[in-house]
Amino acid sequence: MALVTGASGFLGSHLVDALVQESWRVRCLVRPTSNLRWLPAARPELAYAALEDGSGQSDALAAALEGVTVVFHLAGLTSAQSTSAYEHVNVQGTRRLLAAVRERAAPALVVYCSSLAAAGPARAGRPLVESDPPLPIGPYGASKLAAEHLVAASGLDHVIVRPPAVYGPRDSDVLAVFRLAARGFAVRLAPADQRLSLVHVRDVAHGLMDAAEHGAGEGVFYVSDGRIHAWSDVIAAIGAAVGRAVRALPVPRPAATALAHASRLLARLTGSKPLLTPERVRDLGQRDWTCDDSRARRELGYRSAFELSAGMADTAAWYRANRWL
Repeated sequence: MALVTGASGFLGSHLVDALVQESWRVRCLVRPTSNLRWLPAARPELAYAALEDGSGQSDALAAALEGVTVVFHLAGLTSAQSTSAYEHVNVQGTRRLLAAVRERAAPALVVYCSSLAAAGPARAGRPLVESDPPLPIGPYGASKLAAEHLVAASGLDHVIVRPPAVYGPRDSDVLAVFRLAARGFAVRLAPADQRLSLVHVRDVAHGLMDAAEHGAGEGVFYVSDGRIHAWSDVIAAIGAAVGRAVRALPVPRPAATALAHASRLLARLTGSKPLLTPERVRDLGQRDWTCDDSRARRELGYRSAFELSAGMADTAAWYRANRWL
């Protein structure tokens, strides 16, 4: 029996799909205001609670954890209207969930979906491995690392998965890149020789399941598509997926930062998620966001199904089918 936090989101909904296909019993933890459009038509059981809200949530979390043997913790912010929001949601929300698991479902395994951002960019001229000391460079990465520390110190059986940039069907964050590529352009904030690790969302979902089945008590694992990509190759793959030759437009960091501040201000005024934030500009400008997933392949039996061109084609096809592109 699995409890999935963040079940209605981009990655969470794909994990729910994969769990249902593998005949898991699934309970989805969602907010009362969550949009459930991506959850299966024959929906798994739903439980309602907001992890970041400490008032009156204990009974709801207790009910959500009844009979659960694995907790997949995916709920969190990747982009926020303020830097303090990352701490409030990603750290304090994790703290409240872990306390509830200890009280109501202590034998359960906690599978925490962290991020390569928790480790920071690669600095040694090679992809990061799990033994490298984590050095996050912004509030999002710092919040994910702080949540990792809470999970590790919880006394619960646990495993932590760090995917790099995740893309695929239902993703609204990378949609802007596809739409711009469809017009023949790509915006580049990083050095021309930037290197990236990427992973398709369905591969992450199966990596999380592999972690649940084989990774208890084994610490941190990276999961990716197993390749290191030049930024130019990523853009070329997106261009091929949308049927356009794409021209790169370098954007100076100050201009991108000014745009990010404007985007965050607009998000605050409209109550929406900012498309770009100053810390995201800093992340996008790093030369090397790469990781080595050999440990997950060796110890968890993890395998990625989507190489770059097929993954981007799959994403573009979904965007077109749903009239996003």
